[in-house]
Amino acid sequence: MAHSFKFSRRQLLISVGGIGATALLAACGGATTTPTSAPAPSAAASMAPSSAPSSSAAPSAAASAAPAGATVAPTPAPAQQAGQLKTVARNRTLIHGITGTQLTDYNTFNPFLPGIASSTGYPFSFEPAYYYNAYNKGSSCGPAGMKCEDGFIPWLAESYEYNSDFTQLTIKYRKGVEWSDGKPFTARDVAYTVNMLKDNAPSLKWSVDMRTWIKEATAPDELTARFVLNNPNPRFMLQFFSYHFDIGIEIMPEHIWKDQDPKTFTFLDLAKGWPVTTGPWKMVLSSPQQRIYDRRDDWWGKKTGFRELPAPERIIVLPGTDETKMVQMVINNEADMTIDLRPNNMKTVLAQNPKITTWTGKNSPYGYRDWWPIGLGFNCQKEPYNDPEIRWAINYSINRPQLVEFGYQGAGDTTLLPFPKFPALEKYTDTVKDVAAPIGTFDNAKTAEIMQRKGYAKDGQGFWAKGGQRFSMVIYSQILFQDIVPILVEQLRRGGFDASQKQVIGTEFSQQVYTGNIDAFVLGHGGSVRDPYFTLRLYHSRYSLPTGERATYPYRWKNEQYDQLVDQIGSTSENDPKLGELFRTAMGIWIKELPDIGLVQWFHRIPTNTTYWTGWPSEENPYINSAYWHRTSPLWIHSIKAAQ
Repeated sequence: MAHSFKFSRRQLLISVGGIGATALLAACGGATTTPTSAPAPSAAASMAPSSAPSSSAAPSAAASAAPAGATVAPTPAPAQQAGQLKTVARNRTLIHGITGTQLTDYNTFNPFLPGIASSTGYPFSFEPAYYYNAYNKGSSCGPAGMKCEDGFIPWLAESYEYNSDFTQLTIKYRKGVEWSDGKPFTARDVAYTVNMLKDNAPSLKWSVDMRTWIKEATAPDELTARFVLNNPNPRFMLQFFSYHFDIGIEIMPEHIWKDQDPKTFTFLDLAKGWPVTTGPWKMVLSSPQQRIYDRRDDWWGKKTGFRELPAPERIIVLPGTDETKMVQMVINNEADMTIDLRPNNMKTVLAQNPKITTWTGKNSPYGYRDWWPIGLGFNCQKEPYNDPEIRWAINYSINRPQLVEFGYQGAGDTTLLPFPKFPALEKYTDTVKDVAAPIGTFDNAKTAEIMQRKGYAKDGQGFWAKGGQRFSMVIYSQILFQDIVPILVEQLRRGGFDASQKQVIGTEFSQQVYTGNIDAFVLGHGGSVRDPYFTLRLYHSRYSLPTGERATYPYRWKNEQYDQLVDQIGSTSENDPKLGELFRTAMGIWIKELPDIGLVQWFHRIPTNTTYWTGWPSEENPYINSAYWHRTSPLWIHSIKAAQ
């Protein structure tokens, strides 16, 4: 019989608390924005939140973290400023409030170095061959006036084509694209970047992927890039050259990078005009307290008639200390958007500033489902977590509806599997609903049956123990999960596990989790958005390094049959009927062994301020998701309009 229990809201609601006035940003004085002229902190620049946004908190599906011994970000250098900064009106300035005690990557713009954040300008500075919109709805597939086919939105490229067996991809790029230093962007830059990453594996992000897949990358002419692959890969274009969420390879200018060591090159020298990108933004200040970008009116897109310039003339990226400060910033119109907020804080924002809206307007859940469903993971090499039955025993002590009811105040959704609930994926996940259903069973009697069979008995305090050793479990977590992890810990303790939470900030979380020096952890899954392959590959044993070595993905689970199925899925087109059968077989293995326990769907509850800017993406007009730290952010930056 299932054991049920209730928590009081006083016990469980995690509130970030009081809202008060905050000083005006030094970078936004009155009607104009006049940034500080040196690295000295601005009034609000000292407000820095404590964690990375969503899927930037850890390496995503393909942006693999480098293993132990790989090059890390360079030694801090003085802040940089590009001469005297011009004055820009507040109502022409777009301001992001982000996380972190300061901007930790202010001294580099090399996106391939391990540990680099994605929230301080990389997404809107670089441009892809294509964008992909997982939220497409017919005519709302992309921004107004943009071509879109099945979610794919062409940008630097005009077309692409595979050969018949998906072992070769050819991309045709657009004529007239230029780097910000005026040099032409060509297919040679694309081939150079891919070969550079391949040659520097495993030290750089994406380098293992390029070494795995690329046999040859060439540029037959200025506008044509051709990739010969080691094995069939019908998803190569989507995964690496179509920006979606925080996935996609940044292309570098060969004329600058060819003479540099990519493992140490910072690509940041404002006096030289670095970074050089194809986007319509020029960095003019970079310090631990703020990054500022001014619009380049000579952007290639405007010159060629491809697209008008974005309406904002300046973008300021500021830390916000903690969620309380970010709430203050957006209420006081000191930020136009922040990272996703907890539901109770979103309610506060909506109540105190009528100009604030969200993806779902003023209504719950105040956001959209991200591609980052949250789960409880383990180092599956470590005893006793290497035993699938123990993982199932832990699972039976979890009451997911309570996580949503109390943690998210009902503004959310549970999950059993590590897939986001996107229509394109549900046609696969619906086929394993019956097999997956037991994962959702909350029943401490089932927990007890397994634990007793494994030789455990409860001690005097009600915790499982064996041989005088109590079953203790430390769950590594981040501030992003402050509303659900305390509830999860209490549920596990009531199930007999001596569970506790270790909430960590910054690099300590990824260092401990990805080296396996932990028992358990709560983390999102940056994987599939269109078909199941990219989530399935998170658990492939090629990523299961020995404990102590930094791995790409942290689960450290091995199953040879599962690996073979995932490899087959990777070379099977989404249009091939065999894909569904392979998926069901692979998930049968995964569900039986349960290397990772699904908890809740992740929602981006992002406040969007209409005081200065309108036309934000929304449920009614989902032309792209609204996370500014995702590589798709240029689509909404190019689409918002000045309100004044």
